Amino acid sequence: MSLSILPFGPIANGYLHGTLAKWDAAKGWHDKDGMPLPPVVYVIGFTTCLRKWKDQRAEIISEHPLPNPDELNAKIPQSEWEPGYGGVGLAPPWKLTVIVWFVHVDSGAVFTWVSDTWGAQKAYGALVEQVIVSRLLRNGEPVLPVARLNKRPWETKNFGMKSRPFFDVIEWRVLEGGDGSALPPQPPTPQISGPTAPCTPTTAPTTPTTPTTPTTPPPAAAAPPVAPASPPTTPSAATSVYDHTKPAAKPVTIAELIADEIPWK
Repeated sequence: MSLSILPFGPIANGYLHGTLAKWDAAKGWHDKDGMPLPPVVYVIGFTTCLRKWKDQRAEIISEHPLPNPDELNAKIPQSEWEPGYGGVGLAPPWKLTVIVWFVHVDSGAVFTWVSDTWGAQKAYGALVEQVIVSRLLRNGEPVLPVARLNKRPWETKNFGMKSRPFFDVIEWRVLEGGDGSALPPQPPTPQISGPTAPCTPTTAPTTPTTPTTPTTPPPAAAAPPVAPASPPTTPSAATSVYDHTKPAAKPVTIAELIADEIPWK
């Protein structure tokens, strides 16, 4: 299953958007500079591709259905394969690669997570499964998850107990448009206007006028109320994330799914 609410082709125009996100057991979730990622994110898209590295350049196959990587690797001599993880065995050139796009719910910063490890595939599979089931339980409403970037213990075959990445879903939201196919419209770019004409001072009249003395002095004008000073507001990119989404509908019950109830007594 592939899905993206990004306003551009996720693979055709390059799959890396925003900041590259990484995960490893030692540092957990972090960016390319080693700084920790925001703990809570809104997942806005995911897909898979096949990727092969050669001469430090990645070759991508993104058209679905993806070909069988085993068949592609069988055509490549094992003398050209690279050592596997931890120096164990050989790593096949073509690998199934998962891609997840998410944004920080407060700042709107975009991140792209790309990985071909077994742990990443398990995290991706669990995330997609939850999306499919949650949409099924909400009659097809295009919900997407808000998740904590977390980890889970994982017992590996060759390296014992390790940890793997995990998307801990805490909430489901949907775009206000309802179709989940595009990001909310962005505010128009402010335009810089040209120079304005200088103000021309008003010329005083040449003929003096004789003021009339009123018999009754006019009442003094009341001073306009002074509005309390409000603190300056800083625009937040969150207005393009949370303010244009709404909570997902309540999932249907088992009784509604099977159109019946079990009369427990």
